[in-house]
Amino acid sequence: MQSCTPPRRTMACEEAPDLDKTLQMLNELLVDTFNEILKVEEQSLRAATRSAVTVTELHTLEAIGAQEPRTVSELATATHVTVSTMTIAVNRLAAKGYVERLREPADRRVVRARLTEKGRELAEAHRQFHERMVTAVAQRLDAVQLDALIKAVESLREFFSRETDRNFARAFENLGARLAGAGAGL
Repeated sequence: MQSCTPPRRTMACEEAPDLDKTLQMLNELLVDTFNEILKVEEQSLRAATRSAVTVTELHTLEAIGAQEPRTVSELATATHVTVSTMTIAVNRLAAKGYVERLREPADRRVVRARLTEKGRELAEAHRQFHERMVTAVAQRLDAVQLDALIKAVESLREFFSRETDRNFARAFENLGARLAGAGAGL
């Protein structure tokens, strides 16, 4: 007799192969959809800018936003990257003319970033891309299907949020262990 592993414990073992096929299909759909979104987003980006801005840099522009200038630390926290990674991204975007770096007069160590006109135009083009994408999807669904999709995507986002938190926790644990090990050798 076939053993039932967890998520299968609540269903009869003979139903397990159907679950496996369903989960495999879901995985393929998620991976393919993610890759297609990235591909279309990159193509749209290239057409809009005719320059070498990456999707990651574009999302950094989006995080900076049109509001008041944000510190590099605030941006790093908002995008779940390290301050050094965000500093590199802001420097690259500044070199390309999309971001302006501003030093805080009271504390010259603090750097704020704000979009230039060129950066605002690109961020707006990106916002319009996303608007077209969600409108195209929503137009094909009735209210019940749209509600189900929203709930499914919320569940997916919650999963990724938990994974991100878990990965950060592991990274800090590993850093702490390395620092403790380095301190023991002193």
